[in-house]
Amino acid sequence: MPENFLTVDEAAKELGVHRVTMWQEVSRLDLPTFRFFGERKTFLRREDVDRLREPIPIERAKKVAA
Repeated sequence: MPENFLTVDEAAKELGVHRVTMWQEVSRLDLPTFRFFGERKTFLRREDVDRLREPIPIERAKKVAA
């Protein structure tokens, strides 16, 4: 697996959330997912996972929650 990809489980562990929560965020944010030939696991780009760590401005967070 290329180093710029994480499995969904690895991403959840890095972010400190449950894998079900990670899948919910993947769906809610429409994050692209990938599979590699011969792999059964689903992967996310590391840059997309890192972007989830960035703070969300309060005004934007209120709109997203609404």
